[in-house]
This record gives sequence, structure tokens and C-alpha cells, in this order.
Amino acid sequence: MAARAFRGSENNGPPKSVYPAMERRLLGSRHGLRQKKGLFRVLPAIFSIAVLGAVVLAESPDAEGAPATPVPAASTTPDTTTVTPPVIDDIEQMCALLTSCDSLPLPPSFLPHDFASCVKQMHAEMSSTSAVNFSLTLRECGLRANSCSALRTCAMRGAKADTCVGRGKNSAAGFCDSDGRAISCYHEKVLAVRDCPRGGEQCAVREGEALCTLGACPADVKEGAPAACSASGKRILKCEKGRLASLDCAAFGLRCATQADGTPGCATQGKACAAGSKRCEGNVAVGCFNGHETRVDCGASGLQCNATPGATQVGACYAPAPDSGKCDSSSAASCNGATITYCSDGKSRSYFCKAMGFSKCVKDAKGVRCAS
Repeated sequence: MAARAFRGSENNGPPKSVYPAMERRLLGSRHGLRQKKGLFRVLPAIFSIAVLGAVVLAESPDAEGAPATPVPAASTTPDTTTVTPPVIDDIEQMCALLTSCDSLPLPPSFLPHDFASCVKQMHAEMSSTSAVNFSLTLRECGLRANSCSALRTCAMRGAKADTCVGRGKNSAAGFCDSDGRAISCYHEKVLAVRDCPRGGEQCAVREGEALCTLGACPADVKEGAPAACSASGKRILKCEKGRLASLDCAAFGLRCATQADGTPGCATQGKACAAGSKRCEGNVAVGCFNGHETRVDCGASGLQCNATPGATQVGACYAPAPDSGKCDSSSAASCNGATITYCSDGKSRSYFCKAMGFSKCVKDAKGVRCAS
């Protein structure tokens, strides 16, 4: 998908949801990739689109000029219909970095402030059927980085750290760097980087916004026409201001499928299904995403698939509460020296901030997190 860069004004801060705006432009009010409310419910929309070009791709181009086959995303198996959730320890490490590192090339409104909330909501998102389109930045960078420096370097995609100096002093500004990356700046800081060439795209600036496109619109994709699947079935395409905007379903190991209402969406190769349908097949949760079945291997990460109606939805992965010593998952996190203590799924957990190079745990009005 061609990312919509940040739009700002003299009196406005950086937009809170820049890449979901691209989905609205491509698909209208009905999104091909789901957009959810609340902290981190917009994560997949934001960073799935922000770094479509950053997924490792094969060299041969397809009909749209994009590389043909991406390396499968870390959270899906090669058949691209099964999600393997990360273990909670890996999510804790990622949330420690996201909540505590400074100068990350990410929108400020995206970055969480509370460690426990980050872990709980990331864990829920990444063990659900919608995880098939989960953020490529968080898969490639967040879950793999072991320091603030590593996370910054990965998210910059090769762009220079000072690339926004002198840009976006009073409003958001987008530009194409010398290597074809689309960069969004605000207050002389990097808000987002997209490596357009890596996704087979070109950087262009329109109305101050830097975006990645597939070039000029071909004759069969008309300006103003509804979004549609590409001939190869790998992308969702739409012509905007003479440039071919796209959402690259193949970057997630997915395909473009036309749904019952005629709206295109990224989907797995799974069987057709009814929206909202869920069930368990042993310890595998089977749900419906954009009209096609997606499987979540709950057991691979020590979770269970819930087959009984109750507080947990049928067909959802969950972590069983301990037989004794259950804690209150709604209780606030706290600091114990340099350790964050919190409750998740009825189990007491702790995270040692010094494990990621931080020196202490801090608590303020925004929440609890590590700090230097």
C-alpha cells in the first residue's frame, strides 16, 4: 500500500493515524485491513502500511512492477493461513523498548506509555486471526531488537538519523531521500520511513506528503474508480492524482480477494467463511478474516483454544489462569526497584528493566515503564 504521509498545519500536531488514512483513501469507509479503536488497535493499520516496502522480497517483478514473492512474515507459517503467536516474554521485551526508548522514528501518538497495557493488548492482537496482517515493522524490528539502538536502526530502514533536520519545523513535511525512501518529518524529527524501492515502488510527493506508488496509473485503472484487486491478485490498487496507490497483500503472505459487498481485502488462501465465525480444532483457533479462514496455533505459544461459552469468546486463544494464587488482571502495574510487576491472565509477572539496558522502573500519570 502506498503510505499516506503525515498532514499537518501550523497549529496542529502530527496526525494520530496517518497510515489508516491511506486505507480510507483506497477503500472508503470499508477497510480491507481492519482498523480497531483503542490503544494498539490501530497498530496493524499503522505499521502494516508504513513498511510494506521493508519486507524482504524476491527479485523478480510481477505485473504491477512489484517483486513477486515475499519471505513469509515471522508470525505466520509458510501456508500463510496459520498464525503462530509470539511468547509473552518476546512481547514484554518489545513493549519495554516501545515504551521507553527515545527518538524512535515512529509517530508520538503511536508509542505507548504503559508497559503492562502494551503487553496485554499486543498479546491479544498477535494471538487473534487479525494477526495475519500484523505490523511488519513490529515483526521485523520490534520483536527482534534487543536494544533501543537496534530498534531505531531497523525502523530507519537505512535512512540517516539526521535526515529530518531543517524539515517540518512547524508542520508535518514529507520528502523523498536520495535513495527513494518516503520520509515523514515533524519538528525536525523522523515520524516514519518507507523504503519504496524495496517494495518495487517509487517515492513521490503530493501536497507535501511523501508516499510510495507504483508509478503512473495505467489505462485500465481510472482516476476516481473504486479500489480493486490487481490482475495478479497480490495488491489492492487505486488511481490517485495520477499515481497508482496500492496495498501489497503479498507482503503479508496474503492475497487480494473481493468480498461479498464488492470491496477488495487482503485474505488468506483458507476456505471461504462467514464474518465472525469462530471455532476450535483441538488447540487451534479457527476464525474468519476478510471472508477467509485463518488459523491460530494457540498451543505453539502455551495458550489454549476456548471451546466453551463464557467470559472468553469461543474460538479464541487464552492463557489459563493458575489453579491457585490468581491475581487481578485489572490491577495497575507497579515498580519494585528496577522491576515492573503486573498481572496478566490471572498470573503475576515481572519484567527486569536492566535486562534491556534501562536503569530503573518509573511510574507517572501515563503509566509504568522502564527508564534510563
